[in-house]
Formats: sequence, structure tokens, C-alpha cells
Amino acid sequence: MSRAAPLIAGLDVGSTTVKAVVCEPGGRVLWRDYQRHFTKQPEKVLEFLTRIESELGLAPERLRLFLTGSGGAALARHLGGKFVQEVTAVSLAVERYCPEANSVVELGGQDAKIIVFKAPEGEGRKKKIPSMNDKCAGGTGAVIDKINAKLRIPAEQLADQGYAGIKLHHVAGKCGVFAETDINGLQKQGVPTGELMASLFESIVQQNLSVLTRGHTLRPVVLLLGGPNTYIRGMVEAWRANIPAMWEERKVAVPDRPVEELIVVPESAQYFAALGAVEFGREEEAAVGAYRGRAALERYLAEGREAEKQARGSRALWANEGELDAFRQRFRRETWQPARFTPGETVRGFVGLDGGSTSTKAVLMSPERELLAKAYRLSQGNPIEDSMEMFRLLCEQVESQGVRLEVLGLGTTGYAKDVLKDALGADVALVETVAHTKSALHYYDDVDVICDVGGQDIKLILLKNGQVKDFKLNTQCSAGNGYFLQSAAAGFGFAVEDFAEAAFSATAMPTFGYGCAVFMQSDIVDFQRQGWRAEEIMAGLAAVLPKNIWLYVSQIPNLAKLGRRFVLQGGTQYNLAAVKAQVDFIEGRFAGKDEAPDVFVHKHTGESGAIGAALEAARLWGEGRPTRFIGLDAVARIEYTTRRDESTRCYFCKNKCLRTFIDVATAGGAGEGQAFSYKQGPEEPHAARIRTPEEPVAAAVSAPAAPPAPPTQRIIIATCEKGTVEDVADMREIKRGLDAVKKANPDLVAYAATSAFASWSPQPAPAVDGRFPWRSREARARAAARARRARLRIGLPRVLNLYSLAPLFTAYFESLGVPAANLVWSDYTSEELYRAGAKRGAVDPCFPSKLGIPHVHNLLLVKHAKQPLDLIFFPMIDDLPSDLLGCVGHRSCPTVATTPEAVKAAFTKESDLFAEAGIAYLDTFVNPGEPKLCERQLLAAFGERLGLTEAENAHAVSEGYRALARFMADQRERGAEVLRRLEIEDRLGIVLLGRPYHNDPGINHGILEEFQKLGYPILSQAALPLEPERLARLFGEDLTAGRIADPLSVADVWANSYSENTSFKVFAAKYVARHPNLVALELSNFKCGHDAPIYALVEEIPEASGTPCFSFKDIDENKPAGSIKIRVETIDYFLRTHREQLVRQRHKRERVERELAELERRLRGGEPAGAPHEHAQVDAEAESAAAGRRAS
Repeated sequence: MSRAAPLIAGLDVGSTTVKAVVCEPGGRVLWRDYQRHFTKQPEKVLEFLTRIESELGLAPERLRLFLTGSGGAALARHLGGKFVQEVTAVSLAVERYCPEANSVVELGGQDAKIIVFKAPEGEGRKKKIPSMNDKCAGGTGAVIDKINAKLRIPAEQLADQGYAGIKLHHVAGKCGVFAETDINGLQKQGVPTGELMASLFESIVQQNLSVLTRGHTLRPVVLLLGGPNTYIRGMVEAWRANIPAMWEERKVAVPDRPVEELIVVPESAQYFAALGAVEFGREEEAAVGAYRGRAALERYLAEGREAEKQARGSRALWANEGELDAFRQRFRRETWQPARFTPGETVRGFVGLDGGSTSTKAVLMSPERELLAKAYRLSQGNPIEDSMEMFRLLCEQVESQGVRLEVLGLGTTGYAKDVLKDALGADVALVETVAHTKSALHYYDDVDVICDVGGQDIKLILLKNGQVKDFKLNTQCSAGNGYFLQSAAAGFGFAVEDFAEAAFSATAMPTFGYGCAVFMQSDIVDFQRQGWRAEEIMAGLAAVLPKNIWLYVSQIPNLAKLGRRFVLQGGTQYNLAAVKAQVDFIEGRFAGKDEAPDVFVHKHTGESGAIGAALEAARLWGEGRPTRFIGLDAVARIEYTTRRDESTRCYFCKNKCLRTFIDVATAGGAGEGQAFSYKQGPEEPHAARIRTPEEPVAAAVSAPAAPPAPPTQRIIIATCEKGTVEDVADMREIKRGLDAVKKANPDLVAYAATSAFASWSPQPAPAVDGRFPWRSREARARAAARARRARLRIGLPRVLNLYSLAPLFTAYFESLGVPAANLVWSDYTSEELYRAGAKRGAVDPCFPSKLGIPHVHNLLLVKHAKQPLDLIFFPMIDDLPSDLLGCVGHRSCPTVATTPEAVKAAFTKESDLFAEAGIAYLDTFVNPGEPKLCERQLLAAFGERLGLTEAENAHAVSEGYRALARFMADQRERGAEVLRRLEIEDRLGIVLLGRPYHNDPGINHGILEEFQKLGYPILSQAALPLEPERLARLFGEDLTAGRIADPLSVADVWANSYSENTSFKVFAAKYVARHPNLVALELSNFKCGHDAPIYALVEEIPEASGTPCFSFKDIDENKPAGSIKIRVETIDYFLRTHREQLVRQRHKRERVERELAELERRLRGGEPAGAPHEHAQVDAEAESAAAGRRAS
């Protein structure tokens, strides 16, 4: 009797689950299971194998083993068997169980993959085109788990969470941290949980369709695999809503069947990779995949893993018990006791309220600025409700002693500061960076650095002589924040209060790479798989925190240059493990220096923002401003309703944004017509009406009078100022005010973004002389060619370097006879334009380069549909024109230069969409920096196509360069006028340090407009006037000292000057540093390889002269409105302080100069020179003025 063939087991060891199937050689499934492993991959696999052997009665030699998934390869070393790559496994399962499938979408815990199958040209298997996410887990099940944990949705409710028919809101799908930030903001606006999850499903689908498809079309039948697609109804509905839209746009022939049969979740969808591993084994020789039993894996878990772990890790947070005891003693937190009062007295004080991203804090401070009471609460999702609880807790602490509390003033700060200010009648809504600064300076002297680590934000505030000189905020990413540490601890079963003791119990720890929180979450899974205990991982997370703060967020490795007195504050500093890591890091950066740092932890670290808000309220009260606070009784009886639906939609512009209406009823509080304010300019607020919702007219009947309803005020949360009102007259009043501010403060970046694409009215190329008979045929041909050009319609994408070079090309075409109206530009960048075309991208470069495909998509499918185009011209621009001297080169960014070629590949990948539309696509390689070469390149591209002579082409190119010169001169003339007014009015202007495409409002996210509305003129680099006398005034000292040979040189600070846009950014930084009325604002995009080497340089140049330099880095398609808002408000506050200092310096300088002139006049006239101390005072002030001039 022949021995039966061994069974075949397939194990899919994923990042969050283990799936296993055991089949007969013929493929029939005998055993299967699917379980979460909770990061214990080897243990769960061992459990499965034990059960398989026991339940099926198998000896090891009776089983062949094939493993796949992220943990499969490592385990195969201990078990025998063979590892199968995931794409191969899934593809084999699809071929076996769903051969009609043409596409696969699989979402796992931290992985996502898309497989497109292409029919073979002859016989054989379908060709597989796979695509997987990289290390980032954005757009996977991990993001769903992370958000679900925050929203606390039960598993069964999440599984039944729908998508179809549910209102959607913008949520970033690219990154789990960004998604969480958006969800936080929407939750605070009162958006229901169901809408939040449906919006998350939409964002995940859009992210995978735009990035992971790599430009391929998911043709039917599409299989949806993996846990999220299998178990969550809303994910399936989101795919079925979005994929058919792709089919329609791309004209895919779709079978006449229900969408449920075209986009399918197959039976056993969660097991497909495991089943595919079995299929792989069935095709291999019988000897392949021999299972060696569990013994080696058991030994590894018992001994080998520990040795492996120790070799890879590092020492713990402390070297010895003595060091840890000394640290505990140094930073022992004193128990704070609320103030004690005498029964019957009236306690008067100021309340500070911090409505943070994850918690709400409140304090009560006396008129003498002493802390009387404080309260804390994790945010429950509604800031008004959280604040009511804060007041209750404060009152309880005070009034329980038999006293009466009188609130003299209220200040708010944090994410919810504006809503709370309006609802509670606060006296000030203070931007949180300023609040934290005031708090630190109140308790500590001579502070150099304030490091505040909160729930989602990291703030670094740098001071000099008690004045803020700079600040750093995390941009979109909240890596290293307190909430991440808290959620990691919760995942291990620890309360955040127990984090430090758990971390200090570790004697070794794994080494995390600093940076993205999602990446660190992936590392946690890997470390647990390697056997690191929870306490050891928590120690490693604490140790990486200061690296995220100082190397990732602030990018300041040299801490000693900032000063020596550091104050740590924010709720995260309650965690002594985090404090230990920060103190060690800071002290380590002073190793070998002459002095050591002093590091303090704020004595009220969690409430520091609330204390700052209370101090500001006290300051305003001390200046005689009466409080607007609605009162404690009114707060206790607040009733409110929140609405965000179609009835709240704004129709004051074409965007038609949804708004949030919060109707607040406060007994005895503010009544109808209560005026609140939003900032419209640097000095004057403009009243925004908060109206009482209309009440029905009372019926004229005789009835007992009902108690009067409490006055109700409506707070409107909108995306712009015009949306903050309901009445069109109020909106027009707001618009008039904004228009006046904008007129007084020109935005030359916005002006350049429109004027670049206007017609510059070039001179037409001369017609061929037809007076001579032998030229008549040529003349007729030229005339016919010109007539054809008059009918030609050319599409151009509004992207990249065309923001600076468009006049060259538009004037070229117009001069040749193409009407300006026939030069069709794509629309300005918007979220809708990007999303409509981004799905064709095959690579994931920087955001400006990614926009090339959506803009050509806009030309091809929108502009061409309205009125047909003949060709699309998207030149590959290499060498750029330049005003700079002595540079190595003037090249364009290689990614930017080759984007037109990538665009062509995207639209000809599956079929030539240009040819199908009857459009020629030209991505001509041009060198505008070399006019003669550019002339030859354009003739080669258009000579035959447009019937050009060399003379016509040369004339058109000349007109193009003339238009370009006029465009540049126009910007600089306007810039000179802005500078003239700034100098006369002692005001500040903001210079954008960026690249030409940062003029695109869809790339700069409207940041510059926000500053303009606050009363700052905006200048682009191109608008900086370059007249010789002005340059001599600004750079004269450098020329005299021999540091530079010419004002237009950057050789003194930047030797690698091969990139024109990089070099000019450096030059603009030098220009700004030398002009007292200018400050720098740098914009840079995520993945910008040319900006990365000059980050520090661009910052250090202005700072060397005391000029503020602020930045928004890592800009991409996600617009983090909350982060932008706090940064703009913070920069505005610091710029006001900077301007006040400039004005004081000028006034002092002018006074000293007047006194010196008077003294000279008196001395020349023989009058007494004055008392000695008067001379000394004048000399001192003269020296001060001279120092001021040197600083300028």
C-alpha cells in the first residue's frame, strides 16, 4: 500500500493577523483559522501549528509548509518549509479560485497591494503588474485601527459601518497622522462618528487609487481582499462607488452586470494569500517545503530570541540605580495644593482655559498672579461641554470652602480658543505659542528655550533677553507627540500615568528611528515580534522623543548655540521617562562645552497654556479693559445645539462650503446682536455679527406668559471670513473690509500668478513680402500657414516653472499669429483638479511635480471637451534665465524638468489618449537660459508644424524674451513701490522664499493670503528690486570688505550654485537679511531634494542680522488648516513685536541724531555744551543708535 502524500499548509503571517489553511494535495481545505496575533507572531504561529498537528493527527513529516506575509521569511528559518512572496501567493490563489479577475486590491494591517493582470499575447499565464506600499502604513488597516481606537467604536459596529449615502468630509488619506489630525478637527466641529468613518474609507480608497495603482486601470472583475475589505461593509461600498467612476472616465468596456458582480469580495477573501501559498506548494516538487516540526521555533522563543534582541538593542534610560535615584530627586514633582480661603470671603481671579487637541485644562489665578486652582479633563470631543466641566471643577475647589468666586476676566487658548471665546465671552483668544511663552517667563528667569510637547503639537520657542526671537512648530506631522506615547502605552495595557515606572523598569531597550509616528508604529510591531517586552519598547519610545523634537521637528542639532536655560512644559512632561530622555539629550549636546545647561520642568507643566491665557486676561484687566465674560451662572446653564448639514452650507462663493452652526443659549448672557470679532488687519478688528436665530412670531392669544427663553447666539465656524455670517449685507461689509486691507497690502505673489499667464501683446512676426513674382508662391504658403496658426488652439498646463516663464512662450505663439484666446491654460490647482487626475500617476514625487498629470488631465478631459485643442505644449525646461553672477550653473530641478515626459508616459500607458483625442503632445526640451539655443530648439519643434521661416521664429523668440523682461520689470517696479511705502510707514513686508510654482495658490494653500489679510504686503523673490543703487546700499558693506565681488553673487555663502531656483532663494535670503522692513517666509515641499541642503542656510542668513525667518516645510496635497492657522497667528504675534522694536529703535535713533545735531549747532555757536551727565546720556544714546544701525 503506497503512503499517502503529505498535506500542504499555507500560513500568511501578517503584520496584525495570522491566517492558516491546510489542504489535501488536490486542494480541498481541511483546516483553517484567522486570528489577530497582537504583535506575537511567532507565538501565534506556534499555537496554530500545535493545533494543526493535534487536530489533524499529523506528524511533522506528514506536512509540507509554505509561509507568506511580512513575518513568513523569518519563521521559515526555524520551521523548515519555504517562503513565498506575497504577490506570488495572492496571484496563484486568484488564478485558482477567481480566474475571471483582472485586478486585485488587498488591504492588510500595515500593507496594501494592488495587482493588475494583463492578458498574455499568446498562450500562458496572465502577466502580473504588482504594486505595494512602502514602509508607510498610510491607506491601510492600521489607519482604520488607529482612528477607530480614538473614536471608540465597538468592533461589531465598525464592521457594519456604512459608506453609501453618508455625507463625506475631507480627511487626509496619505498619512495616518494627518488623517487623525483631520478627524480631530471634524470631531470638534460636531461631525457624527459615522460620517467620520465613512470619510476615512473614502480617503483610503482615494489614496490607493491615486498612488498604488501607478497609473494602471483596475479593470473588472476586481477582487477585494484582506481584513478591512472582508469585514468592514463601508470599505466595500467605498470601492464600489469610486472604481466605476474610473471606468467611466477611462472609457473601459464594462460587462452589463451589477457592480456587486464586478467588484467582488470572494469567499474566503481573508485567506487568499495562505491559499496561494498552498497553490505554490502544489506546483513544487514533493521534497520542497518539508516541515521540520516545532522544536526549533520553541527553542528560539525560549532562548534564541533574547540573545538576538540584546545584540540589536541599547542600554536602558539609566546606567545605574544611583543615576536614576539622582534624577528622581532632581525632578521630583512637588504635590500642589489648591489655595485655602476664609469662609465668607469673595475670591476674585482670572480664568485661563486651554482647549487642546486631546485635553482641556483650566486655571484660576489671583490678581497677584498666583495660581489658586486648576482642573484637567481628557477632551470628550465637544469643547463647550469640556469647558463647562472645567468651570464646574474650578468652582467646586473654591466654593466648597464657603466662599464666593468672582471672575474678573477669561482668556482662552488651544485649538478651540475661538469657539470658546465666542461662546463664553472671553476677553482674549491667545495663540497657544504665546500663551506658553508667557507662562514660562512668569515662573522662570533668563529663559533661553521653551520646549512644549502637547497632545499633537511640539512647540519650540527661542528667546533672547526675555524676548521671543524665533519659534519652531511641527508642521503637518505630529511625530513624537504626547498622544502617540499615550496610545502606545494604552496598547500595552498601561495607563499613561504608569508609563514612566514601566519604562524605568527596563534594563535594555530597542532603538527606534526618529521621525514618522506611523513608521514608529511599524517598528513597535517589529520589536514585539523580536521579543522585546512592553516596558522595554516604552523605554525606547521615550528615548526617541528628544530626537523627534530636536532633529526631526526643529532640525537644530547644536543646542548649545540656543543658550543654556531650557524649560520643558506641556502635558507630556508629566512623564518622567520622557523628561529623563530629554534631559540626557540636552546635556549630551553640551558635552565638551565650557558650560552645562540648566533644564527645568515647568512646575505646572500640563496647565502652562491655560496659565498664559489667564495672565493675558489679567494684563488686559490691569489696563482698564472690562471683562466680557458671560458669568459663572450663565456658563453653568449653557444650552447649545450643533448643526452641520445642507442647511448650513454657504452660498457666498462658488466653493459652497459646509459650515458648522453652534447655537448657544446662555441665561443672562450675551443677547441678540452680540458682536464678536475676527482679525481683518494688524490693528483693527472687524465686527462679525453673531445673530439670534429667528423665532416664530407669538400668536395673539390670551395665555399665561411663558418664562422668556434665554438669549441665543449663533457661532459660525467657516473656512473663510465671508462664511461667518448669514446675511448678505453683513457678508458684503466683510468683503469691503477685506478688499480694503488687500488693496493697502498688495500680494505680489498672487499678482504674479495671474499676470504670468496674461497676454503681453507682442509685435507680430513680419509677413513675407509678396511684391515680387518669384516670391508669390512662398508668400502664399506663408499666408496660408499664418491663417492656420490663427485657428490653432494650444493647451498649456499651469504648473512648475511656467509660473515664471509663461510670458516667453505665450508671446512666442502670439507673435506667430496664434490668438491669445487660443492659448488655453489649465485651471488653477485645486483639490478637485488634483483628485480628478492624480490616479494616473506611476510614481510619487514631490507635490508640484505630481500636479503635472492632473493639469494635463484637465486640458485633455475638461478644456478639450469644451472646445477642441490641436496640441498640448508642456516643455521640458532645463537651463533658466538668471540675474545672478558667478554661479556654477542655472539649471532647473531634474524632477521638474522631466515631469512632461512622465506625463506623456502616464497618458500613453494603456493607450495613447492624446492620439485618441486628436491632440499632438509636445514636451520639447528647451534651454531658456541660452536664447540662441532656445531659438533653435523651438524652430525644430514648431518650424514644420507651424510653417515657420527662420526669420519668423527668430522674431517670435525675441518677442518672447521681450515679454519675459517686461513681466520681470513689472514685478520689480511694484516691489519697489511696496518697499518705498514700507520704509515710509515703518511697516513690515513678507518675502516668500520659494520656487516659481509656490505662486500657485493650490500649492501655497492660501498661506500668503492669510498674512495679507493680517496687514502684511507679500513680495515674491522676483519682485525684489535690483537697481544698482539699491543693491549698493544693501550690499555695500560686503563689497567694501571684499566678501563678494558683486551684489548679485551668492558665492560667499553657497558654493554649490548649480540650481537657479536654489541659488536665487539664497540670494533672496541675503537681500531680506539686509533690509530692515522685510522678513522671510520660506515655503518648501515634501520630498524637495534641492531645498533639503539649504534649509539651515536659508534660516541662518536672516537670523544673522536679527531678521525673523519663518517656514512652512513639507507642503503637499494635504492642507492642514489647523496647523496653518496656529502658525500664521504665531508668526503674526511675533512680527508685531518685531515691528514695535524696529519703531522704537528708529525713534531713538532719530532723537539721538536730533540731539547730536543740536549739540553740534550749539558748540559751533559758542553756547554752553551742557552738563557732563547730559553729554554722557547723549553719547550713550548715540552709541545705541549706531549699534541699531549696525544691526540693521
